[in-house]
Amino acid sequence: MDKNNCMNISRLLFLLLVIINSYPAFGQEDKNVIYKVGVGELIYTPPSEGNPNAAVKVLKDVADVLLSGQTTKQQPQYAEAVRASIVNGLSKVILFRPSDGAISQEELSNNIPALYVDGTIVNISTVSKTETNKDSKGNKTTHTSYCGIISVTVNLKDAYDGTLINSETFSIYDSDLYWMTSGEKAINNALERLTSKVASFYNQMFPLHASIVEKGEVKKNKQKEVYIDLGAANGVYKGQRFDVFLVKTIAGKEAKTIIGRLKIEEVEGDEISLCKVTKGADKIKTALDENQTLLITSR
Repeated sequence: MDKNNCMNISRLLFLLLVIINSYPAFGQEDKNVIYKVGVGELIYTPPSEGNPNAAVKVLKDVADVLLSGQTTKQQPQYAEAVRASIVNGLSKVILFRPSDGAISQEELSNNIPALYVDGTIVNISTVSKTETNKDSKGNKTTHTSYCGIISVTVNLKDAYDGTLINSETFSIYDSDLYWMTSGEKAINNALERLTSKVASFYNQMFPLHASIVEKGEVKKNKQKEVYIDLGAANGVYKGQRFDVFLVKTIAGKEAKTIIGRLKIEEVEGDEISLCKVTKGADKIKTALDENQTLLITSR
């Protein structure tokens, strides 16, 4: 082989390496996308405004909790607090970055991953009950307790064309709450539960995806620990739980079967965490030994 051919082959190999290295690792290109989320109006539509659907919803909510001796009262002054609770819940979604109002056209022109939220509040009310007790001397004491009832429909949309992605109604009922000593405390309690429900729902809808990058401790033919490629930079935390799926291709279609669970023991860097295998230790070890494809998602 002459000198010119050797040089051409070397250049070709170098170019090939550059191209290969310019691509992310398998499955990484769509992994853990961060979404900018614009939050629009959450319109309070109580039954008094003649909205029959809202009226039916409020009556159902109240009927579910209202017992003999209890009364209910709408609390429209908390509408903005309900919206703030939704925003707070969205801020606790690991892959969301919420902001107030619509996303600017300048940002959208950069083709960033973007979503938009709006919705309808159909119920903000307090349910109260008054109880009278007697002591051993026959003296009567009366006290009133309250719980908050909230129902809000949140619409998640594509920020670019307004296409509806998901519509979910979050409802806080008596069964979710403690009875409080004032209506304000009852509403605040309900708002805290609303924030938690919103965060939990969208974290499940948009889970983190991880890969096992190294085996950890093995005992009695069971995988006790593994390392995953998520860390502080991904917002994960000690105690966070993950499902482990075995992925197979059947008749050209991807099939996933859950085989175990993990829990983060230590976040050891920006992109690495040590996890304890809490379920399916034998199946996970077999899959790793056989180089089978595993998918790890946050719960």
